[in-house]
Amino acid sequence: MTVFRGYLQIIKKNMGMIVMYLCIFLSVCMVIQRSLGSAGISGGFSSVKVNVGIVDRDGGILARTLTDYLDREQNLVEIEDQEETIQEELFYRNVSYVLVIPEGIEEACRAGKAAVQAIKVPDSYDGYYLDACVNNLLNQVRTYLAGGFTMEEACRSALELGEKKGTVTLLDLNGHEGVRTDYNYYFAYLPYGLLGSMIMSMSVVIMEFKKRSVSQRMRCSAVPFLWQQVSAIGAFFLVGIFTWGIYILAQACLYAGGMFQDANTLYYILNSMSCMLVAMALAYVSGMLAHTPASLNGLNNVLSLGLCFLGGVFVPIEMLGDGMEKISRFTPTYWYSKINGILGNYGELGRELKGEIFQGLLIQVLFAAACIAVTMAVKKAFERKNPQR
Repeated sequence: MTVFRGYLQIIKKNMGMIVMYLCIFLSVCMVIQRSLGSAGISGGFSSVKVNVGIVDRDGGILARTLTDYLDREQNLVEIEDQEETIQEELFYRNVSYVLVIPEGIEEACRAGKAAVQAIKVPDSYDGYYLDACVNNLLNQVRTYLAGGFTMEEACRSALELGEKKGTVTLLDLNGHEGVRTDYNYYFAYLPYGLLGSMIMSMSVVIMEFKKRSVSQRMRCSAVPFLWQQVSAIGAFFLVGIFTWGIYILAQACLYAGGMFQDANTLYYILNSMSCMLVAMALAYVSGMLAHTPASLNGLNNVLSLGLCFLGGVFVPIEMLGDGMEKISRFTPTYWYSKINGILGNYGELGRELKGEIFQGLLIQVLFAAACIAVTMAVKKAFERKNPQR
């Protein structure tokens, strides 16, 4: 218990830094998750409005129809009819698309010629999308004109046609009404928060015990080497539970209960705790390898960002290719992300899916145990080889 209390005293001494890093990484996770929600990703499919500027040099019925249509479907931004102003607005991305309506647009439309001019960000998705929207409306007007409608009737009918929306019903194949829940996206980025906060905070404690004076006193003590390491792991586990509890409490507050209202609450808890054990083990390894705060910071960036990238936390594994997926299977974050994906895609789990979940949990726990065991063995061998260090 003496060694355990020693670890707790150092942890208490560094509690301010632990809380600071915890708040930093928790804020980053929340910002990333919130950005997904604002983009319409976490709530399923939703259309995104683009900032569009219109330069109307005609003022006729067709020009007003185009303006009304874009105002209804996009975000209309007022812009001056000056080349420098248009270029500046596009450069600073105040607008992504500028539609120039020339004089005589109605005659050009009747003749089937290019009726408008588009100024847009080169090779942008927004530009291609808005080109399609504008051309679609003009083609509808041409179709009505060919059917004998007047220009005013054709424009009114084309606008009314665009207001008709199809009814889409998402099949509840996964128990979540066809979409992934918001808190599932929160848990998707949880490894980044756990790895970063625990490595940067807990490794400092190990570095304190690595100091020459403290290390020599530890070797001379009556406490066995194994018990010293068990005490360190126990202190780490206590802080890990505290950190994990804050993240869980945060998602419960953000999402009105979060995972606690899900049928698979137990699996969310087991998966996040397995990730916590991995973070704790990597913090233990990092503390043994790093000798200065600068080296610890570099090691933290490599481990937290590298594992999150390879494991499918930042970028879905499917987008990295088959070769990268084979490499990612050796990382614990891959199995964490795989389990979280299953929990997000399926509200009801069959025997096969539960088997995949328990396989991923086991691999994470074994990875954490292997890291701790190897580090303890290397440290013991190094101390035997350099007894006077």
